[in-house]
Formats: sequence, C-alpha cells, structure tokens
Amino acid sequence: MIRYPDGNVLLRNLDRSFPVVSHGEGVYLYDTDGKRYFDGSSGALVASLGHGNKVVAEAVGAQLARVAYVNGMQFTSQAAEDAAKKLCALAPKGLARAAFLGSGSEAVEAALKFARQLCVERAEGDRGKIVARTPGYHGNTLFALSASGRPHYKKWFGPFLSEVLTISAPYAYRGDYGADHYAAELDARIKAAGPETVCAFIFEPVIGSSAGAATPPKGYFEAVREVCTKHGVLIIADEVLCGAGRTGSFFASSHPDLGALAPDIIVLGKGLSGGYVPTSAVIVREDHLAEMKKGSGYFMHAQTYLHAPSMAASVLATLDYMQKHDVVGNAARVGKVLQSELRERMLPLSKVGNVAGIGMLAGVEFVADKAAKTPFARKEKVVERFVQAAFDAGLIVWPNTGHADGTNGDLVMVGPPLIASEPEVKALVSLLADVTKKFFS
Repeated sequence: MIRYPDGNVLLRNLDRSFPVVSHGEGVYLYDTDGKRYFDGSSGALVASLGHGNKVVAEAVGAQLARVAYVNGMQFTSQAAEDAAKKLCALAPKGLARAAFLGSGSEAVEAALKFARQLCVERAEGDRGKIVARTPGYHGNTLFALSASGRPHYKKWFGPFLSEVLTISAPYAYRGDYGADHYAAELDARIKAAGPETVCAFIFEPVIGSSAGAATPPKGYFEAVREVCTKHGVLIIADEVLCGAGRTGSFFASSHPDLGALAPDIIVLGKGLSGGYVPTSAVIVREDHLAEMKKGSGYFMHAQTYLHAPSMAASVLATLDYMQKHDVVGNAARVGKVLQSELRERMLPLSKVGNVAGIGMLAGVEFVADKAAKTPFARKEKVVERFVQAAFDAGLIVWPNTGHADGTNGDLVMVGPPLIASEPEVKALVSLLADVTKKFFS
C-alpha cells in the first residue's frame, strides 16, 4: 500500500491508501498482495477490451519499435492513415476526417476550436458562444471544464472558467420530460443569446457519471438537430465516455434504440484505444474541412502528440480486435443482461432510487428517501464510503456526486469491459448487490 506522504507520486486523494497494481487479466485486476478486483467500471470507463490483451499490446509494441514519435505537423504515418480510415468508415455519412490526440479533454478543446474556426472561415465571427447542458461533463482542461455542467467546479476554478450558455440535460429520474420540452428550451436559449452569436451545442448522447447513464427521451436527437440546423449552430457529440461500443452501438449518437443525431463533430476517447495508450479522436465533416481549405488552408490546432503513431496504432489494433471478435455485438447482447440484472437485483433495495443506462453502461443512484427521491446530505459522503466498501470487497465502481441539485447526490457507474461474458456480469451485479445490502444495513 502507498499512502501520502509515502513515495513521490502526486496522489489525487491524500487521505487514502493505494494498493500497487500487479497485473490484469480480462475483467480482473490484481495487486502486489495477490488480491483480485472485479473491474466493474473498466477503471474510468476506459478498459473496453479488458486487461492483458496481448494482441493490442503487441501491435503497439511493434509500432514503437518502428518509430515512437514524429511531429504531426511534419509527418503522417501508416498507423495514423489506417486508423483514421477504419474509424471514419464506422462514422455517420460525411464524417470522414479524424484527428488523434491524447485525452478526451484535449479532443473536446480541439472540437470546440474547430467549430469556432469554421464560423470565422464563414465570415460569422460573432458566433463565439457555446451551449452545453447541466448536469454534464466534458473534461478537465479549462474550456472543457467551463462547458461541464457541474456547479461545484466554480468554487475551486471559477476565476479561470469561461461563461457558457446552459440548458437542462434529460435526466428522467429527476424530471421526466419529452423531447419537445428540451428542444424548446434549446431554441429559447439560442434565441435569447442571439442566434448569430452561437457557435455550437455540445452534449453527451448518453450522459456519463454526471447523471448516471441517463438516456435521452424518444425523438431527442432529431428534435435538437432540427433546432440547431434552423439557427446554423453546429452539434458536437461528446462520446468520450459513451462511444466506441460502450452502449452496444459503436456510436451512441446513432444507436438504433436512441435515434439518429447526425452530429457535425464527434469526440471519442477512453475505450477507443482500450486503455492501452492514452488516445482520443475528433471526427469532422469532409465538407467542413473543404471550407477551411478554401479559406485559411489550415486547421488552427496542433499539439505535441497530434497523430502520434503509437496512439494511432492502439486505435487501429483496438478497432481490428473489436471487429474480429464482435466486441460491440457482445456489448449489446451482454449489456441487455447487465441492465436486466441491475434492475432486478438493485431496484428493490431500500436505498437504491434509480437504475439507468444502456448496453455496458449503467448508473445506480442512492437516495435517503426512496419515495421522495431525497438525496443523502453531501456531508455524509455516502458514495465515497460506498466505493471504498466495494473496493475492500474486491469490486471497482466509479462514483459521482452533486447530480441531484448541484451539491447533493450519490451514484455509482457500472461499466465492465465490453468483452465481459454473461456469467461475469451476473457475478458483478451479485457482488454489487451484496455490498449495497451490507453497506446500508
């Protein structure tokens, strides 16, 4: 165990002991004391192919042996070309150019900059405002953090953050409204700001931990698309968490059970590389890039590891593996079992208020009063203590707080690797239910 002030690593939690991980295999992680953990949330919803996938690891190693790094402003690589081709072949029609970066936050920043630059290329320089949803999350770099609908960030970083326009996110457990309601809210917000000043609307097609895998109401994608098209506002689908097969469809924004969004820009990360190399992607429309070609001739964004061959190799190997082993299909099939088991085993429990999600992505929300949907007081730190209790029992889940009212609220995210089997997800839910009963007793 490592605990501050041991060692020299800047640990995020200065009051917690950290086991030292030894290795991983499939859905399990092992520490150096030999303890086994079921990775019930794929870490931070990242390890989509599970742990110890030698096919991906060897592909990345082979690329590193050829060349580790080149400047993306000077070279492309076969790995980047092949990964972009395979990724864009999966994307909705017209989205045909991909950029590879190092994290979801970086990709969100790049996507927002692309949207803004496109407005300038069109001589619409007044379009500088962004619409985002609350609750929501788009990353930890400063503008991505500004667009994240979590009020408590302002306490710590308020002077650094930019103003963004916000609307409500669909969160049926705490406000069950139809698509027309949210489309009308978006329309009114754009009109109030002045349509000629609004650049883009960014949102998660399936919300991550900010609202416990809440899915949109029927017709939501089509309704917000109509509003944005009417006002000339670009749509950025943030699929860093919910994309790359997590929902049982490669893109959540085109999941057959959710609708067809037709975004202008898609952002991916986390499971895109299976967690084997930190990698994210921005996918943009070919016709939008053609406008930049006729104008400035550049996309005004570059980072040190833009299109790094090792990152691209991890994406290519992950996509190849997913295709060969029908990983997304497995996520759809086994995901139905996961969703069913969670609702059957968890909803009857007295302190479980809601279970939401789709595919291999779910949220379980805890409440003090089930009938009134009253959240626990934040001072009780319920989810922090719950996650530690689960960890002690050999189960990893991902926490969130503040979703109920901006301060209070406790939930955990469940999202095992997409390669998990039906018996494994049943074992996961059984362990989660046992921990929950014991914890709240």
